[in-house]
Amino acid sequence: MPQTNAHLLDFAGLLKAAIARRRPLLDHRRTSAFRLFSGEADGIDGVFVDVYDRGATLLAYEGRTPRGFDEMQVAANVLSQLSPLGVHAVYFKPFARDRSKMGGELPPVVTDPTPAAGEPLPVSILIREHDWKLEVRLYDGLSTGLFLDQRENRRFVADWVKDRIRSSGKPPAVLNTFAYTCAFSVAAATAGAITASVDVSGRYLDWGRRNFEHNNLDPALHRFARMDTFEFFGYAKRKGLKFDLIILDPPSFASGNKKKGIRPWSSVADYARLVGEAAALLNPKSVIFASTNTQELCRPGRLEREIVKGLGKPPRWLRLPDMPLDFARDSERFDARAFAV
Repeated sequence: MPQTNAHLLDFAGLLKAAIARRRPLLDHRRTSAFRLFSGEADGIDGVFVDVYDRGATLLAYEGRTPRGFDEMQVAANVLSQLSPLGVHAVYFKPFARDRSKMGGELPPVVTDPTPAAGEPLPVSILIREHDWKLEVRLYDGLSTGLFLDQRENRRFVADWVKDRIRSSGKPPAVLNTFAYTCAFSVAAATAGAITASVDVSGRYLDWGRRNFEHNNLDPALHRFARMDTFEFFGYAKRKGLKFDLIILDPPSFASGNKKKGIRPWSSVADYARLVGEAAALLNPKSVIFASTNTQELCRPGRLEREIVKGLGKPPRWLRLPDMPLDFARDSERFDARAFAV
């Protein structure tokens, strides 16, 4: 049940407390993009605030936000507290309870360049994350082009690449499946890897190429494959392609393509198969990074069981970084494992 609007009356105080908890992030300046307010974990279920350098997004989930939720009032409050941090605009993103009933149509507000509070920003802006820059778009639909919760895992990938180069003397081959806008690929390439980014969306791969260019990386030296991940696995097997690190960060669901013989994807049903086929493309003594935000797979031990099922044996588990400070209070919504094969 939605909470009463009494929670909204105290939103300013809750937001101030959330900012104080993120103070180490703000002081260290390792990133200019992070989650500032995280729903129930920060005091109001269904309400989230993400900062992207000069801009911010206010996310509200239908059926979970308090009664009387006024996005304009809340956005104005967010802007007033974030202005000292250099934020100039707050964009509103409402998430329907059942997006399948929207018929593919997005609410106009998520593509409106006029923010709920503040002054309009350019269609794309750059954020800083560790040693690289990434392009985000705050009014280009419901997503922005970057999953903030993976920030420290991208650093893990970059550090792994550096260690591999030090030990082997040559750049490792990194495969990024379900690559989206290729943020993991950028982290790997910045550290010295040769990358292959695979996604079914040409638009997002083009975005990924721009992300490479933003970091003075030549996209021509890396592979960008507009293919289904399993289709690419088959292609790689035929061509004898091998990799030293494979990144698996799939969506919970994806539709298939009967003409291409691509069946629908379900993380719950297909994750073990994904791990098994990925492992067949690894060089000796190589690594898979596997991640999910599918709630059933985030139950304790479930992702590990799917990995073992896919491999046919327990792997050697590697230590990943702790959840970022801005996601530490709701870590049960995500899970990731890295393992050597």
